[in-house]
Amino acid sequence: MSQFHDLEVIEVKPLTPESVSVTLRIPAALQELYDFMPGQFVMVEKEINGQKLRRYYSIYNIPGEGVIKLGIKFKGRDGFADYAVHTLLNGDVLQVSPPMDDVPFVFDDEPRKFLGITIGSGITPFFSYIQYMVKYLPRYNFVLIYGNENSDKTMFYKELKEIERLYPGLLKIYHVFSKNDTGDYKGQINSEIIRDILQKEGTGFDGVYMVGPDNLKKTAATVLTANDIDPRKLYYRVYS
Repeated sequence: MSQFHDLEVIEVKPLTPESVSVTLRIPAALQELYDFMPGQFVMVEKEINGQKLRRYYSIYNIPGEGVIKLGIKFKGRDGFADYAVHTLLNGDVLQVSPPMDDVPFVFDDEPRKFLGITIGSGITPFFSYIQYMVKYLPRYNFVLIYGNENSDKTMFYKELKEIERLYPGLLKIYHVFSKNDTGDYKGQINSEIIRDILQKEGTGFDGVYMVGPDNLKKTAATVLTANDIDPRKLYYRVYS
């Protein structure tokens, strides 16, 4: 059973019309306990209308900032996300577990090339890793396939564009928009889109990370393995 501690919310700000960033202050006495690496997540607990709710959220900032930042997307009246997006205020207190392992990102000094595939709020662990990578892992190269409805509903769209502009040798993003043609591809991430990107980027990846629903995992894995990417290099985090 995870141990929870009360953490104060020090900032709630919109990311998109359907999502918010929640920043939690880490007291000095808990800094070591809440030390984290990109790819980790926390469990958040809150009693709402007499019901104790628990939700898992990946941390999207990088270590060493003295805070934990969570990107929370409203996906319907599911309880906590509804509360976080529409009711949560600065000064509120949430019960939060210490960071736990999730996406097994690599951290070393070797030249590496990785592929990430995700949609919507699945970007949060990738955003943490990308920020860490450009600061500490200059021999890495990361290709990201990111699906959303449009740029306005894309979490961290401007921030990712700026990182890509500043570090063109480290980061390449393919935006896939289902509602308009202003991205690199129109529609939902599918076999044809992934196959086309592999033709552009090659298949020599040291690891492929997929965060999203099960159908995304199955579609991507089928294409990747058909293009001779070792299944042992495929890592998944599936959410509904």
